[in-house]
Amino acid sequence: MLGRTSRTILMVSVSAAAIAQSPADAPRMTVHSIRPGKLYWVEGGGGNSGIIIASSGVILVDAKMTAEAGAQLVREVAKITSKPITHVILTHSDGDHVNGLAGLPADVKVVAHVNNKMEQIATLRIATVEVGGGKCLPPRDRLPGVIVAKARADITIDGEPISLRYFGPAHTSGDLVVYLPSDRFAFAGDLIADNLLVHQYKGGSLAGWFAAATALKNLPAVHYLGGHTNSLDTKTTLQTRIDSTQRARAKVDALVDAGRTLPEVKAALADPQRESAGCRGIPYPSLSEVEFVERRNVLEQVR
Repeated sequence: MLGRTSRTILMVSVSAAAIAQSPADAPRMTVHSIRPGKLYWVEGGGGNSGIIIASSGVILVDAKMTAEAGAQLVREVAKITSKPITHVILTHSDGDHVNGLAGLPADVKVVAHVNNKMEQIATLRIATVEVGGGKCLPPRDRLPGVIVAKARADITIDGEPISLRYFGPAHTSGDLVVYLPSDRFAFAGDLIADNLLVHQYKGGSLAGWFAAATALKNLPAVHYLGGHTNSLDTKTTLQTRIDSTQRARAKVDALVDAGRTLPEVKAALADPQRESAGCRGIPYPSLSEVEFVERRNVLEQVR
C-alpha cells in the first residue's frame, strides 16, 4: 500500500502511436473540465473516467471498456497535457471500468481495493469453464499491484493528496471512492449511476448501497462523478437518488411482505426487462429483482 507521504513518480513515455490522430473506429469520447489544468472527466468508451494532473504526471480514475478505448483515453490525456500517465485508480472491477487497462502504457501502476482484485481473478478463473472461454475478460497482465485493504487510506501520489474510501459491499464487494480533499471532489464509480445496478454475484447488495450512498453524501465533497451519468452530482442530487431508490424499495418490500411473487412485483412497479446484458449474456437484474431477493432473505431469517 502507498504510504501517507509516498511520492512515487513513474515516468512513462507516451508513444507516438498513442498521441497520433485517433483511428476512425476509435470510441468517441467527450472531455469535461472540472478544474482547468488540474481535473477533468471523460465520457464515452465505457464508464466515466477521471483525469488528475499532478505535479509531474497524470493519475487516471478508471480505464474504460476495451483496449481501443483505453488507447483513446491516452490520446485524450495527451491533448490536455504532455505529462505521462503514471497511475490509474479503479473504482470497482466491472469490465467497462477495467478492461481498457490493456490500452494504457505498460508500466502504469494500478491501484484498487483488494476485493476488486479478487473479483478480477475470479472472472479469469470462471472464464476457463465457460462456453467460448468467457467474454470481456480483464487483462491478465494488468491486475492491481497497489492494494487498498482498509476502510480509509490517505495517500499522496506525485504531490497530490488522495483519500481512498471503502464503505463496504454495495454495487460490488470492492467499490472504492476516490476523494480529492483539496478539490472537495469525489469519483464515486457506479455507486452513482442513472440506472442503479447491484451485482449480487460480486457480493453487492441494495442494503449495502444505501449505506455506501449515505456515507458518500457525508463526505465533505461539493461535487461527485458517477460511473454512468452525464453530469456531476451534488449532495442534493445524490440525496434525490437515495430518496427515489428508497421509495421503490419500500414498494417492493410491501409487496413481498404481502406474499406477492416476483412477476407480480415487477408488474406492480412497471419494471421492464433490461435490454442490456452482462458479459455472460445474462440480463442485468432490476432494482425490484434485487430487493425481492434481499427482502425474502430477511423474512426467512426472522421466521
